[in-house]
Amino acid sequence: MTDENNNNIPPVPNAGSNQPPAPYGQNPQAPQYGAPQAPQYGAPQYNAPQNQQGQYGAPSYNQPAKWNVLSIITLVSAVLGFSVISIVIGIISLNQIKKTGEQGKVLAIIGIVLGALATIGYIIAAIVFISVLSDPNLYTGY
Repeated sequence: MTDENNNNIPPVPNAGSNQPPAPYGQNPQAPQYGAPQAPQYGAPQYNAPQNQQGQYGAPSYNQPAKWNVLSIITLVSAVLGFSVISIVIGIISLNQIKKTGEQGKVLAIIGIVLGALATIGYIIAAIVFISVLSDPNLYTGY
């Protein structure tokens, strides 16, 4: 019982067979698979590469991006007014970021710029303050 136009007719089971026929388009001799493997847990491997390429060249995102702590401290200290400290810590954090590849380069640069502007502002304020105090007419009232 074959159709000349359509060769995809499922086979008719034998009369003595106790198994139901296979679904349309599937092999009745499908391979049997074992139980799924449990995931392996344990300490991370320190020498293992951090970002491996995933399937089809897409990067796998196993860990979130790591930020350089000194760059954050640079920005915070510059905003709080510790200008010279923020410049020094910013330069140190830029060197660390260059070596480790961490994020935070923009934060360090912003902290250095704010620290430099604050230092220039402090110097100008000190010059103005000293020039006002050294004015001889300051105490005479005229």
